[in-house]
Amino acid sequence: MDDEEKIARGVARGIARHEAARSEAQTRQFLGCLLLFAVFGVGFILLVTYGS
Repeated sequence: MDDEEKIARGVARGIARHEAARSEAQTRQFLGCLLLFAVFGVGFILLVTYGS
C-alpha cells in the first residue's frame, strides 16, 4: 500500500466521522426543537382550557 492510498483512506475516514457527528448534532437539534414545540403546545392547550 503506498502513501496515496493511506492518505485517501484517512481522508475518507475523517469525512465519514465528520458526517456522522454532523448528523448526530442535527438529530439532537431537531429533537430539542420538537420537545420545545411540544411544551409550548401543551402550555397553550392548558391556557385555553383553564385560562380565564
